[in-house]
Amino acid sequence: MVLSVVYVAVQRVQQLLFLRFRSSPSKDLEIVVLRHQLAVLRRHVRRPAFRAADRVFLSAASRLLPRISWSAFVVTPATLLRGTAS
Repeated sequence: MVLSVVYVAVQRVQQLLFLRFRSSPSKDLEIVVLRHQLAVLRRHVRRPAFRAADRVFLSAASRLLPRISWSAFVVTPATLLRGTAS
């Protein structure tokens, strides 16, 4: 599990570094596309299966985003943390 958490963390850091060099319109378009894909997936999938690494990443990300942005999450951060206790 530790290796998978490290792997996810390294991936996200690389993605953040890559985003620093992209244009703003490109980022905006990607956000719109990802939000649309998420909306489509929410219509078809009722309960997603999260791995431990997914839970850790999303819980940490929720601490970095203002509470008003939490609507971007498929589930609430409390739900993610509750799943790690079981």
